[in-house]
Amino acid sequence: MAPILVAGGGPGGLAVAHACRRIGRDVVVLERSDALRAAGAGLTVQVNAMRALQTLELADAVAAAGAPLRRGLLWDRHGRQLQAMSLEGSLDTWGLLSIAIARPALAQVMVRDLPDGTVRFGAGVTGVRQDADGVDVTLEDGTTVRGDVLVGADGLHSAVRTAVFGPFTPRYAGYTCWRGLAPVDTGLPDGHTVEVWGRGRRFGIVPVAADQTYWFAALNAPAGGEDAGDRAAAVLDAFGHLGPAVRRVVEATPAEDMLRNDIVDLLPLPAWSQGRVTLLGDAAHATTPNMGQGACLAIEDAVVLAAHLARTDDVSAALRAYEAERRPRATAVQRQSWQIGAVGQWSNPVACWVRDRLASLTPPSVAARQVQALHGVALPSLAPPSPR
Repeated sequence: MAPILVAGGGPGGLAVAHACRRIGRDVVVLERSDALRAAGAGLTVQVNAMRALQTLELADAVAAAGAPLRRGLLWDRHGRQLQAMSLEGSLDTWGLLSIAIARPALAQVMVRDLPDGTVRFGAGVTGVRQDADGVDVTLEDGTTVRGDVLVGADGLHSAVRTAVFGPFTPRYAGYTCWRGLAPVDTGLPDGHTVEVWGRGRRFGIVPVAADQTYWFAALNAPAGGEDAGDRAAAVLDAFGHLGPAVRRVVEATPAEDMLRNDIVDLLPLPAWSQGRVTLLGDAAHATTPNMGQGACLAIEDAVVLAAHLARTDDVSAALRAYEAERRPRATAVQRQSWQIGAVGQWSNPVACWVRDRLASLTPPSVAARQVQALHGVALPSLAPPSPR
């Protein structure tokens, strides 16, 4: 049988490789770049994704390579605490914590146990043609690879999505975001993460290792803006007034480890699947980062997709069933994440006062229950298919 082809070597694409190997399928990951993609500085692998990684026998390695998150703090622009929420409730339910990790570290964990040759670098997709028996994928070097299934896990600007479904324009959220990795600890208690709410801006500080901090800074701005000159200076000009913790991590960040991107998502697509081709992760349902669920949803997708492929020889039916199962959850997270970002980016002083006041009055148990519900998604187990 021809292999399952996966376009994109990010967390979602690598999770597909592991998941499909667990059901006895050969996989080839076609990665456009010359090395594993690690853009974005850091991310949180939340408990729902850790549960999926546990199915793939990767959870322990991811936990060892990152930092456990035990408590989430919310501060106002004066550094006053609005809320403190324990993140350890998942230990009682699932025996897992959310893990913050640098993207390069996550990539290394996820590629480490794949057989040599599973990931093919310098293999960007330029064309897709399918028939009743398989899919032919044309690469940038002009060669063609044939597979049984093609999974487009190639991100927001997916070449697979464009080739099969045509172009879709991302929706701008109204704010831009800087991200960085600082080679210092957070300056917070162990396992603590903090988000600071200002007016038309937010700043987050997340530990990804004992001596490494991931930070992000979101600012209301027109789309397409660029930094004129020193990027750190631009960040400090907009966010330095939010306190010494902010200044500390920004000033420690090397220029090459600092990124800026406009925040966008995708409105729900008419379809993710056509014949033997389907989409996964950001290619299917790119979301704003306000819930930290982009990579987490992609990892969930991978496990669910493999489970459906294991149940039937009818590839088209399996892909339709995968999409039907995943679409409601992905759409709900997209909408909720957009709404959270909109409130977090309020700039009107009166609205911000009301927002902060409500946050300070909300019992942490309410937020904790919402997080538990998010993390409690039903996920299948994976086992090699029974002989037919």
